[in-house]
Amino acid sequence: MTGLELHWSVKDSLIAYISRLENGVVEALEPATRTESGFTFVLNEVASDFNAETHTGVLQFLGTAHFTGHWGMMNITIKDPRIELTSSHGVLSIAQGGILSPEAHVPFVNVNVVPGSHPLMLTTALTAEGRGVMGEQYTVGQELSPLTLN
Repeated sequence: MTGLELHWSVKDSLIAYISRLENGVVEALEPATRTESGFTFVLNEVASDFNAETHTGVLQFLGTAHFTGHWGMMNITIKDPRIELTSSHGVLSIAQGGILSPEAHVPFVNVNVVPGSHPLMLTTALTAEGRGVMGEQYTVGQELSPLTLN
């Protein structure tokens, strides 16, 4: 698994929208990086246990994608995504909390492996907790951008 990375734009239309705002900011916080197509998160090998052949296990990534706009009224943080897969289906959770409560991972999107994809691609659908992060304009089950592992 050495060198494995998560590439994800989260939601292409969100990046485009925030980029058009007068005070909109789309940024990556280390060790994640911002790319033309979104964000790249690096693998935490110590916290990961994944079988690439069966697409099962846990992949823990490090870094943050941060979106802000509307003078602070919009503030979305995707921190340290963790993918847990069983039989090519699972969930991507993100870290939340840490100021007044312990940091914990909450389910952000449900994921499904795209059969035969190489590099490995997963589709994403927003969870109820993810809707709370993204805002009321999104619906539970709404597709976000697919992600790639390579």
